[in-house]
Amino acid sequence: MRIACPSCAAEYEVPDAALAAGPRMLRCARCSHQFEAALPSPPGAPAVPGPSPAAAPDQPPPEDSPPDRPPPSRGPRQSNPIDPPLQRLSDAPASPPDRMALAGWIMTVVVVGVGLYAGVTFRGEIMDAWPASARLYQALGLS
Repeated sequence: MRIACPSCAAEYEVPDAALAAGPRMLRCARCSHQFEAALPSPPGAPAVPGPSPAAAPDQPPPEDSPPDRPPPSRGPRQSNPIDPPLQRLSDAPASPPDRMALAGWIMTVVVVGVGLYAGVTFRGEIMDAWPASARLYQALGLS
């Protein structure tokens, strides 16, 4: 379900399962505004009645009583029901080139190149030290 923050209009994709138990208090990741979100009621369904004004005392609740909050959820997905704001691909910044990966590839090519050069240049010494390699050099036409 797509939910928008009433304060800054940031949009979030919240799983329906996170709101299936009833309304929940959510906090916007962008502006930290707290607001209540619930699944929309189907058409023709009676509205969920809140606490009646006659039952609520005129005085605020004592300070030591906890505020009305939904029970804590379990699992990493439901502990923070708001995903980061959605971005279009055109708004996303381009990722910088990974210089370490490029350096790794260059070093790999250099090491393989040096190994091939040494294998061709010192093939006589290699065949003397390891006679089985003579078949490889012969197959490659380098003997």
